[in-house]
Amino acid sequence: MSDWYSRQFGDRDQFAISFALGRDPHAGKGESPSWGGFELWVEGRCLTRSVSSEDGVADAVRWHMAPLLRWLATVGSRLVNEEPFPLATMRDQVRDGCDWFLATDTAPSQLTEEEEDAWFDRRSEWRRDHALRHADPSVAVPNVVIRRLGHDLEVSWDNERWGSPRPGLRFVESRGTAMIPAQPAARALFDAVLDLAAQLPGDLLDADSIEAKGSAWRWLIHPETADVIRSEWPALDKRLARRARAQASGFFVPHSAETLVLRQTCLTRLADVKTLLGVAESVGDQPLSDSFMAAVDPSTPSTVEPWLEGYERATDLRARMGWGDDALPNLRAWLKRHNAHVERKRLPKAIDLASLRREDRRGGIVLNSAAKAGLRREMGLGTALGHMLMDHDAVTVGGQWEHWPSAARARAFSVMLALPDDGVRDALRGHRAVDIEAVGSVMKRFGTGPYATTYHLRNRNFISDEERITLLTQLVA
Repeated sequence: MSDWYSRQFGDRDQFAISFALGRDPHAGKGESPSWGGFELWVEGRCLTRSVSSEDGVADAVRWHMAPLLRWLATVGSRLVNEEPFPLATMRDQVRDGCDWFLATDTAPSQLTEEEEDAWFDRRSEWRRDHALRHADPSVAVPNVVIRRLGHDLEVSWDNERWGSPRPGLRFVESRGTAMIPAQPAARALFDAVLDLAAQLPGDLLDADSIEAKGSAWRWLIHPETADVIRSEWPALDKRLARRARAQASGFFVPHSAETLVLRQTCLTRLADVKTLLGVAESVGDQPLSDSFMAAVDPSTPSTVEPWLEGYERATDLRARMGWGDDALPNLRAWLKRHNAHVERKRLPKAIDLASLRREDRRGGIVLNSAAKAGLRREMGLGTALGHMLMDHDAVTVGGQWEHWPSAARARAFSVMLALPDDGVRDALRGHRAVDIEAVGSVMKRFGTGPYATTYHLRNRNFISDEERITLLTQLVA
């Protein structure tokens, strides 16, 4: 097979896309000049690598490249900048874009028929602009979904639950998620479109005016929130548009301080937008203490069982602070001694908490005084502390639209910090069964509430899910 053009864009160890052009064995079709292949590489994995009975092992997808390139030219800015999922899901463990699409296959039961149609329209529109398979339905490509996540791109793939589009063909990389720096990945895609446009006839690929516009900052946050800013806060709208025009590069638009906060929830009232931006400044007057900062170790949460790291980090903090298996000290007072600002105030109902740790080492926690969910209310302070110690983000917003891997890790940190395994076993010693009396002993020893205690006992296999429901019903009656 002889190709007259071959070029790689990007770094295979992070993100790269390669294109080749050659002679079309099916010459005569309108797309013939674009016959060739492409490879997609993420963190050293070739996501397009396949095994088939006809071709054996192949790294490239071979077909006409024009439809894929036109798709990239059309959706590129949205692909690498649009972060929020357009719809909330009530399911737990939505680890990435591939999971989100499957988790929204059923609309909420309270929607009208018209609202349900709109639900599925938004869901389909999002997949159309973020899933590689929508680039060209006529070619067999892996199920890869790309979206923005803060300063990174989240690239997820799922060829387990989504079968191959062609019988006899299997993609080698079955399931995974990678977080990669957004700007160089976006640049690789943009450069690929520009370079291929120079190789192909203009009627197959027009790459004029594909750069991100000033209005592209709106992809970084929920459209409902962007609409509020555009219509009711024109000064901020203009400031963000000027910044986007000045700093956009190809498809890519960098976050501003405001969009990094607003991306994490959906707000439809101007007062709520201003409240959250104000909360993002709620830090202590003094830098966090040296001993607190020594416990800070940011990392990207795993999308597979992220709670395990939360458990480990909680155990480490207990050992570091000399708390052993005893009840925690007053966590609010402890945080204040380490110069963290802590307060409860009424926040928009979609928000449970905000956790802050800025570059100047000042930090703070704001909890929603009107939070209704029992578990989140009981464990909010510890969860926010987990975010402060483990997240890369300067501001983390927990609630309805939270990033599940980060939130699950922080909640696991919170419950393990409050309820260490050996201490729980000691509290249960002497009880013949984990009944309401035994759970009461655990709650009394560690000062925890019924929701957090029964939740943790179930997750650590002291009780079953059915037993938790029964015990919780008795405890909150």
